Amino acid sequence: MNAPLYPYSPDTSRTPDNLSGHAGWPRKIAILNDYVRIPYANGSSFASQMLYREFSKRGHEATVVGPHDPTARPEELPERHITLPSVPLRVHPGVYLPFPGAKALARIAEEKFDMVLAQSGSRLTELGVWLRKKHRVPMLCVNTVHLPSVVNVILPDSLRRQERLQNLLSDRVLPWAQRQNAALYNQTDGVVVLSGGLKRYWQEQGVLAPIHVIPRSVDPAIFNRTTNVDPYPSHMKRGYRLLVVCRHTREKEVERLLNIFASLIAVACPDATLTLIGDGPDHAAFKAHAERLGVRERTLFVGEKPLTEVPHWYQHADLFVYTSLSETYGQVVSEAMWCGLPVIALADNMGVSEQVQTDKNGVLIPSGNNVEEANWRFANAVLRLLRDSAQRKQLGHQASQLARQLRHPERGIAAYYEAFGEAREHCSRETTENSPRQAFGRLVNMSVVHGLLALGGCLRPPSAMDLKSIRQPVWNDQARATEPPLSAVRTRSAK
Repeated sequence: MNAPLYPYSPDTSRTPDNLSGHAGWPRKIAILNDYVRIPYANGSSFASQMLYREFSKRGHEATVVGPHDPTARPEELPERHITLPSVPLRVHPGVYLPFPGAKALARIAEEKFDMVLAQSGSRLTELGVWLRKKHRVPMLCVNTVHLPSVVNVILPDSLRRQERLQNLLSDRVLPWAQRQNAALYNQTDGVVVLSGGLKRYWQEQGVLAPIHVIPRSVDPAIFNRTTNVDPYPSHMKRGYRLLVVCRHTREKEVERLLNIFASLIAVACPDATLTLIGDGPDHAAFKAHAERLGVRERTLFVGEKPLTEVPHWYQHADLFVYTSLSETYGQVVSEAMWCGLPVIALADNMGVSEQVQTDKNGVLIPSGNNVEEANWRFANAVLRLLRDSAQRKQLGHQASQLARQLRHPERGIAAYYEAFGEAREHCSRETTENSPRQAFGRLVNMSVVHGLLALGGCLRPPSAMDLKSIRQPVWNDQARATEPPLSAVRTRSAK
């Protein structure tokens, strides 16, 4: 049975001027983000960009706080930002790990923020806890990482297949990391998760802080843009184009998708092609795997694309296919459906499972324990829709309608206002006294963990990512189209 689509209906009458009865609150919002310049496509940072713009245009003073990026150009940085001293994470070009610096901390304290929103997969979140403990600033933390899926990504291939090391990771390292994150979340005034499955997961891990389910929005200013220019090569026949957009790293299960395509889809449908948009540490390995499978000529690795160009690929594709089981949300699934693409995906009991409904906007395949059976069901669903253009168009139309109804920014921002109000009340009920020693301890934790991550990042060779020619959208883009109000959005018929 499919999980229901998000049923929440936030009170859209709540605005900054009447939130919790405090006029104009919160005036100053700090957004903690792992990137102050967005070096490559990642849903978490794109979500932070959208929140920054949405809060700013509603009259808030939004400030982005994150690691210093020495490659950033002035125009790529948000108008209001504070950067921390940083060191590069060698295994991931473009990633910098922040460390607390005295000057940066002084600037942060001087801002007198009313609310901290931490959208980070690193220990940058500790900075928000420091601000809460030292200056009584209410804090919300957005969970962006599914720990069981990514705990072994940093290991090189030569080590990750060793059984003893795998047992150490699963039996010792993962439980320790889960406890650490749960303890961190319990130092906040609330945790934002992107799916109901993750709410249950963190409750089971011992999170006692309020948990809010707020799925990400899709930016109409980007994804309502259409083009008649077909970006696909002429040999990729219309009606048979499969598309996946994701980071090219192990936990996204791209290798599994290539196996399904080569052994079950390509042999049954000679016209079927698979296009892969993205880059990452395992990009070269995935291309080599497609070569070994004999489908290199029917797969198109286009690399990283600016977010503003991705809608064109969605609009001229026929099916979106997704085998990742590590998604806290799966932003690309929402984007594909917004653009009128039905989605074939494996059930992850998290973000993807709560977006895709079989025979309503795509097909959700139970992943289960039998990998071969799940792969066969996945391929069968793909082949069925490739052969039935009428059903494919109907599912695409319904997918677009549902996405535009549920993923518009107005709905998401209203939910954040609700969470802000509850966080303020939660912080005001805090009875423990401010402890400079405890606050300082959060900064020590941040430094220690990021130091260890920087060392661990040397275990794998750095990925060959082209980060110079691809520039993602900037935080303040005045040339962007103004998004239409929710009531004025029209759906687009799928192919």
